Amino acid sequence: MNPYRAARRAAGKILRAIPWTRRNIMMMPDYRVITLVQARDCQRLSWHSRRAARLQDLAYQVLVADMYAGKPRIDLTVAAAAVDATGLAQPSLVEIGCGSGYYSEILLALARSRPIYTGIDYSAAMVERAKARYPMSAFGIGNATALPFAENSFDIAFNGVSLMHILDYEQAIAESARVARTAAIFHSVPVFPNHPTTFFHKYAYGGPVVETVFNRRDLLEQFNRHGLRLIRSWRTIDYDVGAVTGSPSLAETFLCEKRR
Repeated sequence: MNPYRAARRAAGKILRAIPWTRRNIMMMPDYRVITLVQARDCQRLSWHSRRAARLQDLAYQVLVADMYAGKPRIDLTVAAAAVDATGLAQPSLVEIGCGSGYYSEILLALARSRPIYTGIDYSAAMVERAKARYPMSAFGIGNATALPFAENSFDIAFNGVSLMHILDYEQAIAESARVARTAAIFHSVPVFPNHPTTFFHKYAYGGPVVETVFNRRDLLEQFNRHGLRLIRSWRTIDYDVGAVTGSPSLAETFLCEKRR
């Protein structure tokens, strides 16, 4: 075996064997199935650190650069396709769980409809980062389960890769439906085709977070319960926790029409 390759393999084994280096240098998620009670205890740890905001921002700036180089990742193109599929020209759009604000740039670049963007997140660190990166866009602090907007405030409620992090997800779905005038989009949602909704503890950007992978049928029933009719869905970037649960999962983006 090539000595350089053998040394790299040995170094990799050492890094994977140490929890801190595995999570903070190799960015391995270390998925673990937990109960809802355990998830509620862990949730307060999630996403509030400036380090997590900085690392998320850096990761997505790489994706943004690839997008401008003509190689957008599939989840970015799917997000734009879902917005365009509403058929609205320059729709007002609120991103619920905007993180460091990257979709304000991505949607402007990839969506033909050129939405008018507002972002909201419960993490002050994320919102601070978003405002610094995108000073021309509107960002605010708010909770997805109690949005600080009136009914029908936006043409589109865009839940951008955040439903999986919200334990009171049914209330978040209800709030998205309430503030949406025309459509609600739930983007890159991890779902099981044939497994119950399951809660996980993992590490993202080196910090502990809680995630939910949904039973697809149950999720669609909740959309319907809150006045949202599924129009179309797209398969997006792979999200398979089958190695942990024994049941494969995937990620989808759902475009729902608000029923009158």
